[in-house]
Amino acid sequence: MICIGIGYIHEYRMKIKCGCHCIKCNGTDLESNRISEIEKDGYFDMHHTCNQCNTHFDHLDGETFSICEKCNYSS
Repeated sequence: MICIGIGYIHEYRMKIKCGCHCIKCNGTDLESNRISEIEKDGYFDMHHTCNQCNTHFDHLDGETFSICEKCNYSS
């Protein structure tokens, strides 16, 4: 996946325009949280929260969370 257009809201929360979709409702209005340091190749792990259905999930493995301490999220 290649993300284009990253705008920071604060240090770790950002709006990313990419091809990602919510794993629950398939929406594309996602708020993203960087949950790891940026690696030398520019890659970093992230969690998404869907602004349509409020599902919070891991970007790569698809795990959903009702509480996420890494992102300070609770449903």
